[in-house]
Amino acid sequence: MKRSWLIGTAMLLSAATTLLLPQLAGNALTAQSNYSAVQTTMGPGGLVLGNDNLVDALSEIPLSLMIDKAGWENGVLSLDLKVNGNAREPQELYKNMALAIRFAIQETSNVDQLLLRVVAEDQWLDTRRLLLAGDIRRSEWTPLLQEALQSAGNSPLPGPLKKGFRISESELWKKQFIYP
Repeated sequence: MKRSWLIGTAMLLSAATTLLLPQLAGNALTAQSNYSAVQTTMGPGGLVLGNDNLVDALSEIPLSLMIDKAGWENGVLSLDLKVNGNAREPQELYKNMALAIRFAIQETSNVDQLLLRVVAEDQWLDTRRLLLAGDIRRSEWTPLLQEALQSAGNSPLPGPLKKGFRISESELWKKQFIYP
């Protein structure tokens, strides 16, 4: 009787281990991922952005670039940052992008998506050209991505950061700012 009980217990433990270990391993990998998606929600103190307070709220962001265009519709904030003729380093543009993202995701409670563009303006030709564009979503934002953008320096952005914030770079950006 003891032998059959021992065999049954061993089989039960083997089956339970077979079922549980893969799930535990999957959880550990997710927790260790550098760029895992984290849902962030603001508490009751988060700014509720709307058409009536959009200009005032955006004017509080300490940007060194000018805001060229802004729009708000159904949880989506669209923001164009303008680079004029003054030579700028990539680091400055990255920091401005990080400030805009921090505002949209961390300081508001109702921005679900930030469509962010950095455009260059040629005052002599009266033209605008796209340098960088990002599609940042609250559901995919992480502090690690935010920190990586903030501290990117003058180097090209790493692939996981570009993927996480859906950042695309124009040829003008690559030629003028990254690989001059």
